[in-house]
Amino acid sequence: METLIMPKFKTIGVIIILASSLLARNKTEVINYEVSYLRIPLVNMTLTWVEDDSTVRVSYENRLKPFINVIHPVHNIYRVEFRKEDFHPLSWSKSISEGDMQFQLSARRSGDGRTVAYSNGSRVAFPADGLTVFSATHFLASKAHDPAFFPTTLPVFIDGELWEATATRYDARHPHPNHGVAPGEILIQTELHYSSGSPLIQRNDVLTNEIAKEGTQFFLWVQKDGTYSRAQFGKFPKAVVLKRLKN
Repeated sequence: METLIMPKFKTIGVIIILASSLLARNKTEVINYEVSYLRIPLVNMTLTWVEDDSTVRVSYENRLKPFINVIHPVHNIYRVEFRKEDFHPLSWSKSISEGDMQFQLSARRSGDGRTVAYSNGSRVAFPADGLTVFSATHFLASKAHDPAFFPTTLPVFIDGELWEATATRYDARHPHPNHGVAPGEILIQTELHYSSGSPLIQRNDVLTNEIAKEGTQFFLWVQKDGTYSRAQFGKFPKAVVLKRLKN
């Protein structure tokens, strides 16, 4: 009997060790933000960051606050997976529920990275050094403490359209003319300009509609650890502001 039981315990032990090592290699972080529009807090956003040895997966779950969600329910989830070494996107998706508009759209790059296949059947070319909006955001945050990297221009792919994102860096010693920067903090200003392509969706989600506009400005306040405490799309009074909450 003992000879039968011992192999089972050994097998269970191996499984536990493998599971523990897998968990150890995966880093998970959850950050909560509050999103305001016209200076009114409207949306709760949860960012979940999961990374392993080679890739990073990030999700952004957005829900309207209860007092307004009853009138016009919104529950949008955006996801992106990119290579850890260079932030180049591998796949991305969004699940949109805004009032009576509901749809899902996912995309995956080909093995050689030259094309993207969408869940709606579309297949479009993708630039070799292209980024998505979310992978570009995290890429710029990772470069924030490298002054020599800026100014820079990045190709950003948004639902079938290619945009050029020009990014400029500011800090306490080199302040932005209109936005404050705390000591040790970095402010990155990005401006989007249309390059080529056509939108895959005619009626899109609110966030994409606000971003994919000629001359859209995006501000990112980056901390020493590479995370961002605040972000802003557009200009006041119609600016969309994202502020990190204390967990």
